[in-house]
Amino acid sequence: MSNRNTFFSLLFPEGRAELENQQPVFFGDLQMEGILKAVLSRYSEFDLRKYFYTLPGSASTICYRQDVYRDLEKNDFLILIFKKFSDRMAQSEKCFQYYRQAEDEIKKGSYLLLACRQYLAALSLLRDSLNQADIASKGFRTLKEILDKMYAESEFMEFTGTVETVYSYMNELELTLLISKKEIRILEEENIDGAGVVDRIHEFMKAFGIPVQKEVPAVVENIFPSPLETSSLETAVVDILRRSKPEVFHELKRFADVPFTLEDNIFLKIRNEILFYISFYEFEEQLGSAGYLLNYPGIHDKSGGSPDSGGGLEITQVYDMALAWKNRFSGEKVVKNDICYGEGKRFLVITGPNQGGKTTLARAVGQCVYLMLMGLKAPCQSMNSRFFERIMTHFEVEESVETGAGKLKEELLRLKPMMQDRSGNQRNSFVILNELFTTATTYDARIMAQKVMEHFQNNGCLGIYVTHIQELADEKKQPGVQSMVAQVDQEDSGRRTFLILPMEAQGLGYSDSIASKYELEYDQMTKRIAALDDRSENGELA
Repeated sequence: MSNRNTFFSLLFPEGRAELENQQPVFFGDLQMEGILKAVLSRYSEFDLRKYFYTLPGSASTICYRQDVYRDLEKNDFLILIFKKFSDRMAQSEKCFQYYRQAEDEIKKGSYLLLACRQYLAALSLLRDSLNQADIASKGFRTLKEILDKMYAESEFMEFTGTVETVYSYMNELELTLLISKKEIRILEEENIDGAGVVDRIHEFMKAFGIPVQKEVPAVVENIFPSPLETSSLETAVVDILRRSKPEVFHELKRFADVPFTLEDNIFLKIRNEILFYISFYEFEEQLGSAGYLLNYPGIHDKSGGSPDSGGGLEITQVYDMALAWKNRFSGEKVVKNDICYGEGKRFLVITGPNQGGKTTLARAVGQCVYLMLMGLKAPCQSMNSRFFERIMTHFEVEESVETGAGKLKEELLRLKPMMQDRSGNQRNSFVILNELFTTATTYDARIMAQKVMEHFQNNGCLGIYVTHIQELADEKKQPGVQSMVAQVDQEDSGRRTFLILPMEAQGLGYSDSIASKYELEYDQMTKRIAALDDRSENGELA
């Protein structure tokens, strides 16, 4: 009953995928790690990160996942049922672990019986819920077919019957204990006068080192420290029952040899894959309650065909999901923007004042591309995109004290593997480059930036370049470039609006507003220096 040879996945319909255990390089630049932490906050005990670290690899897989997610949205009652299914599978796993650790054959049979029963209850819950739901996705319909076929197999029906039969024998082990100072007696009657029994139970529990509560309930339902780990008292009771009903223990001993395992079990994997969807669904609800909606990206190149024509990405009302999550309780709204690559355009070059929202927009677009590739909903009003093989990012870095390399060298070392990838995966990637070569002269930085953008364009990539170099945004002199500019308030140039519009680079850095804000204008600096000279002459600075 292991289902090891059956392949099915709610995430990878085209075959087994090699899951990544390491965080993708671009996660840090896009601030996806913080988002993922929020998504998985309720499911930290499950190994779900590997699913979010692994890009699917095809446009058809994206559509497959979107259909599964739509079924969950349409049948939201499935969320609670799937959680119960997950709990049952977790209980089955726990019992199975005890079964593998136990040495006594009776204990092994008991634990295996409980593992099988929880497993069957989980499958029944899953099958019943899919039968009740209005499902259209290939993923859920195939899962329902697998369950229906399994339930029709004679081997499975025989297994189910054996589990229920042996469990009914185990139920016969219900008993009433009469505890005296010298002995434990099993009584046949169900209703026993409880006068003094609770006190004697407590005395017995103390003798076996079992903690006793000061306030005693009227009925003691379970005096064992754990339903799975056997205490000394439980062992003593089992020894008595073994002599009283030997036939039951014989069946439990035989059950220890039933061929059942959870290793490589298909339904454990399905449990985790379902939680992949549920975790993001619940995160979406939390974000939506703060006024930030997610929507399905459209894939206009279902085949993942040639990217050589350029263009291929349009997003409306895109926003930074990490910033929205951070501000969800503050009431501070995150500004939304639109981006669209025109025909033959491969790089958006974003210029404008510092702290004007350039990096935030680049990060938000990267988040949308990532979530599209994962088959999930994106932080925007609408999105239409071609398929990308992967995401590559390079954001501004600090000088490394450990390596002793300067900032420029650190940037070049990180760029090198991105530009020299011989695997072919570099082609048709989405690339985000943020404020590179700031320590080089403007001329050198411009030449290097042009070479970098040309390289990625020649490899069929689409990208964003955030820069302070206005010449890089010249659409007439830079083939494949589309200029966007971060805006300031028309009446107050010191106020950033965080709107970024497609237009020619303005050639303005608005540094005067920053100088004024921090009192660094010429007249202000002259007065401060003069005041320092006066204080020095008067001996105040000695």
